[in-house]
Amino acid sequence: MAALRRRKAVQPRLADAYNADTLKNLRWLLPVLTLAACAEGGGDDRPQSDVVISAQHHLFGIRSLAGFGTFPVPSAAVETDRGTLNTFDDSTYTVLRPTGTSGADRYALEEDGTFSIFTTGSGSEPSTVFIGGYGLVGNEPDFFFTDRVSTNNSPRIGLYFGTRVVNGQVELEGAWHLMSLHVVFDQTILSPDNVGRGAYGGVTVDAGAPGELRSLSGAGFQGAPNQATAQLTFGGNVQDLLDPQNSGTGALNLSLNYAVSGGVADPRIIESAGTENVIFGVDENSGDGEAGLVTMFRKFDAPTSPVDSVRVPGTFLVGGHTLFVNPSNSGSDAFVGTVTLTPQGGFRLDAVGNTGADFSYIGTYSLAPDGGMTIAIEGTNEDWFAAIDRSYNTFAFIDYFQELRASNVPELNFGFGVRKKEGT
Repeated sequence: MAALRRRKAVQPRLADAYNADTLKNLRWLLPVLTLAACAEGGGDDRPQSDVVISAQHHLFGIRSLAGFGTFPVPSAAVETDRGTLNTFDDSTYTVLRPTGTSGADRYALEEDGTFSIFTTGSGSEPSTVFIGGYGLVGNEPDFFFTDRVSTNNSPRIGLYFGTRVVNGQVELEGAWHLMSLHVVFDQTILSPDNVGRGAYGGVTVDAGAPGELRSLSGAGFQGAPNQATAQLTFGGNVQDLLDPQNSGTGALNLSLNYAVSGGVADPRIIESAGTENVIFGVDENSGDGEAGLVTMFRKFDAPTSPVDSVRVPGTFLVGGHTLFVNPSNSGSDAFVGTVTLTPQGGFRLDAVGNTGADFSYIGTYSLAPDGGMTIAIEGTNEDWFAAIDRSYNTFAFIDYFQELRASNVPELNFGFGVRKKEGT
């Protein structure tokens, strides 16, 4: 069975999160219907979450227009975001950004980890629900949610992800998997490379004292036209930000250099935070020529303590950001769904994008001792890279491959997920 091709980015987008035709296509129907009914019934009728959490979370996101319109991609097509997501035990949340704190609104966290962020509309703006997942398996409270609704005041769609604020120090020394997806602005050569770039590889962070700036280096690949790949060299540095008492929150200073083999290094400042297992970051749309999402997963200590293949399979709640990179028909999408990894090495992504249409990718995965994965996708004959964290409960993949399609709309995908809590 071949993988199903998604619709082009230029198709019309939904302006109402509660359109009945859209809702019947959603796989995670209950949280949406519940919160939609709340919007009609008023604040006193809104149900509490099955699970409530009082905590602070690092939050990073990117949103972009479904159709970029012209080449080169205008920087106005993309917005990046960062802040602190505060959740409270009365099922409300706020977001603290550099510009201030949002008003309180509601969230819903289901027992299986399904996570919904409710945003109350006003005037002509509809109320919307951002659907995602929250890690309830083990002790890794990583999360994501997706904005898949375009409105007059908020036309962009995208992905948010992050993790709970830590109290103490984050030790960064060691080997990490790196995955990233960037939109590229203001280029002159008509090429998919100059719309978007997906990359992956391995980096090593040097040893150092707590709070010290550490060098990092490594190598990897990014997609290239005509189903090719280009070798990359990574460089840069990272620092755990600590107060005078040598305590931190997980916030990091991260600088990454991307250099295509034989080329000049492209330095990027990544707003980031993390734990000792996973790093989350956004390359802000700050006028330096690109914007995107970055994640790093600490590698398993192969061969001493390699990944346990028995603990990898399962179902993950996932969200993602897509770039359509034909420079004559470019744009983006955001999707939410599930990834299933079987004990026999099967891979399946079932998701729904911003138009409400379901799509799937199927294939097989091979697992490396360090927790990295190669995913072979059927139908489009492409390879993706993925990794699982050392708790076995957080998963990410990067589709960096500029595949050839009959529609001439190759796409790149960044996906992030948390293990679904079974038996609930």
